[in-house]
Amino acid sequence: MRAPQRNTSRGFQKDTAMTPMIDVVFLLLIFFVCASLGQKPEFLLSTPLSGTIENTETHPEEIPPPVDDVWVELSWQGERTVVHLNDRELTNFEQVLSTLHGLAEIAPETPVILDVGPDVPMRDVIRTYDTCRAARYESVSFATSAPDETQDSRQPDAE
Repeated sequence: MRAPQRNTSRGFQKDTAMTPMIDVVFLLLIFFVCASLGQKPEFLLSTPLSGTIENTETHPEEIPPPVDDVWVELSWQGERTVVHLNDRELTNFEQVLSTLHGLAEIAPETPVILDVGPDVPMRDVIRTYDTCRAARYESVSFATSAPDETQDSRQPDAE
């Protein structure tokens, strides 16, 4: 005589696989990443404080104002090269050196633009350029003027 089988419906459950937990976790992770893409991050949340807090490091009036560009204009006047640094005339090249090094310590990422006049000796131009590079400015450029549109620069002047 054959023994009766117990619970024949269990055989069907053995064949069906249950979804692994890792798939559920990955689906939830993808959902939360996609749902949070449109959100702006909150960097500063206002918090009421019970006491007073003082900043003893620096006061706002001690922080120097940012410099957009450093314009160094070189022009030849009489028998010497005159240097204007951001519309301030410097009398000797030692002042130029100290001013450029001082500005480079504050913000070396500030671009320096050299505006050289037509009669300035090349030794002064190279000295100024080398000073900017020695001060470790990240960007030193030369200013140029746009060509005159009324005259074709490839054609000689008709006289």
